[in-house]
Amino acid sequence: MRIELIDLDKMRLLVGFELDGTITVHSRGLCDTRAAAALRDLADRLEAGTTPCPCMPGAARPSAGQGWFASDLVWVDSAGSAWDLRESYRSAGNLLWHWTSRVNEHGVPVMSTGTGSMVQSLDVVRALYAPVVLAGGQ
Repeated sequence: MRIELIDLDKMRLLVGFELDGTITVHSRGLCDTRAAAALRDLADRLEAGTTPCPCMPGAARPSAGQGWFASDLVWVDSAGSAWDLRESYRSAGNLLWHWTSRVNEHGVPVMSTGTGSMVQSLDVVRALYAPVVLAGGQ
């Protein structure tokens, strides 16, 4: 027997398929329309045999605890924080970071400074340049 605990406070969308055919959907903090769109997108990707990573078909899958939230271009890091990659982020040293539309070999988004002089994965940016905050639409 295998027992796994799932913290629903860390999950925005969770679908369970029981052995008896029962389906449960938990969509905490997510409207039903957006949850349905995410599930439709995932279904299309599964039928097409493509990766759930929206940026690069065939890219490495995210490691455990991390992943893409459907096609919203939202990355969920290993700590459970969501990062909207359509936005820019400001870090220590007043560095402005943008997503490069690429992922590294572990499926983690690759970020670049405003000038493009530094390129790092999002997990490295978080670790080395904390605090990292939303830049406010810049």
